[in-house]
Amino acid sequence: MPKFGAHMSVAGGLPRAVERAVAHLEALRATRLGPAFDAGEKRAFRGLLPESASHEGYLAHHVHAYWDDFWAVRALGDAAYLADVRGDRPLGRRLRAARDDFRASVRESIATTIATRAIDYVPGSVEWADFDPTATSNAVSLLGETALMPRAALARTFAEYLAGFRRRVRNEIDWANYTAYEVRIVGALVHLGERAAANELAEFLLGDQRPVAWNQWPEISWRDPRSPGHIGDVPHAWIGAEYVLAFRAMLADERAADQALVVAAGIPGEWLDDGGEVVVDDLPTYWGTFGFTLRRDGADALRLSLRGTLAVPAGGLVLRPPLGRPLAGVDVDGVAVAAFAPDGITVHRCPAEVVLRF
Repeated sequence: MPKFGAHMSVAGGLPRAVERAVAHLEALRATRLGPAFDAGEKRAFRGLLPESASHEGYLAHHVHAYWDDFWAVRALGDAAYLADVRGDRPLGRRLRAARDDFRASVRESIATTIATRAIDYVPGSVEWADFDPTATSNAVSLLGETALMPRAALARTFAEYLAGFRRRVRNEIDWANYTAYEVRIVGALVHLGERAAANELAEFLLGDQRPVAWNQWPEISWRDPRSPGHIGDVPHAWIGAEYVLAFRAMLADERAADQALVVAAGIPGEWLDDGGEVVVDDLPTYWGTFGFTLRRDGADALRLSLRGTLAVPAGGLVLRPPLGRPLAGVDVDGVAVAAFAPDGITVHRCPAEVVLRF
């Protein structure tokens, strides 16, 4: 977990509740370490958390679910960050080392499962090697642990999901139901630079809320809305919360890997047509509140006005608005900037007035 902004140190190590949670995680992980897990069939379990019923699909047969490991890796990183904030630097270093060792175990296990089971996507668990993009997406969008998964397998996971989703929408395959937890995938697609696909999925899900007047989703949505099948909790607040997170990622989202705030990476160009503009104010971020206004500036440019009280993070503000073509020029506060990428620019000041020409 990066150091988000300046903090006042306080005396002491971790709060007791956090200390106990960390100790429990480390004790659980210790059950999958040692010579018995250094080779053979158990090698894929090495350094992971034990089997669990991580979700309802695993109730009949508990498995080593990567969902559990993704969350636990992030938890150890957060505990290390908290130890630093509270002035215990040695503990922070120890916990970061534990997190990094855990990361290595998860990365190796996923690669091993892909190889031994001859699959080309990121599996949801060791035992089943199941295809579960809704679980995988949290590691990408919410936890910032994309590096745990082979890049090609990660890309294939969401490409396969999108192909199935589109066939389902077009009724090209026989299907009965789905869960709107798939809204998590919107945020993952934004993180992976798939703006058009993220909006395609978001539009479908927004159009399939049930009951419509509730502006919400049930836990399970049936192909036939009048089906007598189980629909779970209604309205489903967890799915609603996942929608808020996905929508926020479209506007601005923290990128922990390089301590950057990525701006406008999910906003579609259509929102700016006919004089439209996107206005965001007082958005909480790790580094303080942030806001911006995005609009067209003629036929071949966008204007992005940045504002807020945030301390600009070390990785800067990574601007990724919807461009019609690769960038041809950028002005920041009226001064031409030479260093930019085809799809955007990183700025290190706020407020700022940015004009992007394409």
